[in-house]
Amino acid sequence: MTRVLSTLADQDGLLPGAHPGLTLDKYGLCCDEQLGKVDLQKDVQKPVIEQIVRLSNDPPLSRPEFDLLFSRWKATIGSVGFTGKTAGPLTLHLTRASALENAGICLHRIYGFVYLPGTGLKGLARSFACEVWLGEQPNKAAAWQKINAVFGAAPSPWLNDLAKRHEQPVPKEASVGAVVFHDAWPERWPRLVTDILNNHHTKYYSDGAAPGDWEDPVPVYFLSVEPGTPFRFAVAPRRNDADSAELVTLAREWLIGGLTQLGAGAKTASGYGDFIIEEPEIKPIRPANRPTFTATLELVTPAFLAGAKQQADDCDLRPSTLRGQLRWWWRTLHAGFVSVDDLRKMEAAIWGDTKTGGAVRVTVREVPGTRQVSSYDRRQVIRHHRIPQPTDGSIPGLAYHSYGMDDAKGRRHYVEPGAKWKVAVTARTSRFADKVVSSEIILRQATTALQLLPQFGGVGAKSRKGFGSFADLSDFDLGAVRRVATEYRTACGFGENEFSDQLALSPSLQLMLGPVEIPTEGTNSWVALNELAASVQQFVKWVQPKHCRRWLGLPRRLRGATGPRVAHESRHASPAVFHFARAADGCLVARVVAFPAAELPNVAESRHILGDLLKALQSDLPQRFDAIRPPPQSPPSPRPAGLSKRPSGTLVQVSILGKRVKGGFDVQEAGRNPGTLTLGTPTPGADTGDGKPVMVWILDDKPDKPQYKWPDAPKQGKK
Repeated sequence: MTRVLSTLADQDGLLPGAHPGLTLDKYGLCCDEQLGKVDLQKDVQKPVIEQIVRLSNDPPLSRPEFDLLFSRWKATIGSVGFTGKTAGPLTLHLTRASALENAGICLHRIYGFVYLPGTGLKGLARSFACEVWLGEQPNKAAAWQKINAVFGAAPSPWLNDLAKRHEQPVPKEASVGAVVFHDAWPERWPRLVTDILNNHHTKYYSDGAAPGDWEDPVPVYFLSVEPGTPFRFAVAPRRNDADSAELVTLAREWLIGGLTQLGAGAKTASGYGDFIIEEPEIKPIRPANRPTFTATLELVTPAFLAGAKQQADDCDLRPSTLRGQLRWWWRTLHAGFVSVDDLRKMEAAIWGDTKTGGAVRVTVREVPGTRQVSSYDRRQVIRHHRIPQPTDGSIPGLAYHSYGMDDAKGRRHYVEPGAKWKVAVTARTSRFADKVVSSEIILRQATTALQLLPQFGGVGAKSRKGFGSFADLSDFDLGAVRRVATEYRTACGFGENEFSDQLALSPSLQLMLGPVEIPTEGTNSWVALNELAASVQQFVKWVQPKHCRRWLGLPRRLRGATGPRVAHESRHASPAVFHFARAADGCLVARVVAFPAAELPNVAESRHILGDLLKALQSDLPQRFDAIRPPPQSPPSPRPAGLSKRPSGTLVQVSILGKRVKGGFDVQEAGRNPGTLTLGTPTPGADTGDGKPVMVWILDDKPDKPQYKWPDAPKQGKK
């Protein structure tokens, strides 16, 4: 316990046992100024954060030492405690003074592990008590007195405004609270991870530009605690008197309500700081004034998900990823009806901005046992799923739409179809200018975006190419979606204003073409993705004049193309969004929508080229799916009468039907059902061409699918 923690750095990095907190504040290695142009996030922020992660994940205290320290702390506070486990990532104190920008975290000054300060927990409990619990109490005056008794009161503008909003008297004198909120300590050394947020519309939020699809994302790196980390929370009476027991019980309920309903720390609207209280005797408060919508999202096609490391362990659906997609689809509801400035203000009232906290909180919890992660090897996928090579010399469609996912920089990881996540969306009352917008209206805005995402879109890289598609949530009504959008604009004071092409500077649902739906009558998502991409590739190849191909998104290489140039030519996401849904029989359905873009190069021309794309897919895709549809399978033939099962090792003659993808051959013996020849080494000199007869041994004489093996080579005599 008296181990000295080093804070010095050598030439190769930090010495083992260096204190992560001091490294974060003072001793983080910085970039070399001689490098020239420096990217603050990539060259400074990320390397230092990775140093902190390495130090924190190699704790200076062994497990027995930490357990002893924790038990001493737990015995010392001797209070009413409970354990909460992080359901998602946790971060806090991002803006505390450190050597980095917005990348701080609360680390113990002596030992260096993450903990939650009691001051922050007291504020969280008070926020829940005042903003949630108080509104549901029939006797507001008595409830207000209990809140002041628990937390104390210090006259201030904040308290005056809070009392005015709840029509309660302002305390005239300062008083100390009757309950003490202790720091929350981790029950095991918490593991830090490098986290990331990507702002895809920097100029929209900062400069008032349109939220177009041509901006480069700006990554922001910071520290967070991994999900599943248990923390011990504790509250205690300040005095041992008759009233303290009731107040401590209330304080405990409010703290649990804050942890489970509001979230602890920073970025709580994006699902950070969500806790699960696993102690059965504790029943978290479910506030009626904060309505919640829950749904389960299930992957239909593979999703290229990734965190800061882009490795298998962070290939997961992160709440910030889902929230970003919901904001994008929400903007399609209102783009073209209001100006960009009003759109940004309307968005802030629901989703928040740098000055206003969001009125919608989104949490994501993985359904255990459903997420499987694989490394993407395009060639291996093509071989395994028997995807044929194009006969015209072009690349396979799968390579066309998954470009860059397995390039020289490294292969991306993907989540297999079938993964599920439980999503909860909670809303509170908000304001737009001087107008109050109810929590019910706010929730309908968020849930409508949550319906649009699995209906047309996807998550992760290449999500507009059909990857990362979710199963439909419920019966979808586009008319109802538009009525929900009108409801919010009316609540904000815009009324039923008319749509204008000149205002539609970003994708708009009002301009959306489609949806076009083409059933595949198959269940293999890789095959379906390949055929869809091949059809798109064929359309792009034959588009004339060539300059029109730019209108399908950039970057796109066009040699010798002439014609109108596209604004922001360096980058522009595809205006066509490809998606796969699942029909009632389990077969996949290709669903395509397109958003005419003012930037590609104008709405009229964009509508024309995208309309041609949808018509081409409607004509070409059904033929492609018919060509790959497997023939109906007949039930296996029974063993012919009078034929008994032959023992293993019987020598027979079979004919080669063809090679198997995983090795070996499909074969058939005269008078028997087709079987497989997978074991052993081919007999020297044997002709294994299709239709050729070879001698083999019976391995398992199954009536429906017999198995064979090559005869063992004769053993050489000893010399």
